[in-house]
Amino acid sequence: MKIDITREPPTDIFRDRAKYLRIFMALLSLAVSGMLLMVYGFVSDTPQSDTLEKTSLALLVAPSVVVGYFGGKLRAYIRLNPRQKKILTDLCLKHAEISTYCGLVAKEGREPILAEYHACQDWAEDVSNKRKQAEKK
Repeated sequence: MKIDITREPPTDIFRDRAKYLRIFMALLSLAVSGMLLMVYGFVSDTPQSDTLEKTSLALLVAPSVVVGYFGGKLRAYIRLNPRQKKILTDLCLKHAEISTYCGLVAKEGREPILAEYHACQDWAEDVSNKRKQAEKK
């Protein structure tokens, strides 16, 4: 998710969250099904079967690879912990743009999410790097 703190916060920021959550849960369910199929193969008295092994392994591995991608997408929507809130407050005191953005987010009736926190940190780092480069010249 790309957040530009120099503009107004997106009003539909949570639009894709439900979609990502459904995909994540479906893939996680497939992976759990593969694990349960493996457990069934271990504890049951059925003879060893290549089909059962390949099916359970495919159900475990294939969704597990993709679930990491969608888990990362969902991570952007996490609420900030107290330490991150403190850092964001400090950034608001140092930079008027970040303070304005956080004020607009608060005006919408919500708190900043992790993606916005990272966008604010990146913006502050870019500004400080540009100032250091300007001082060197």
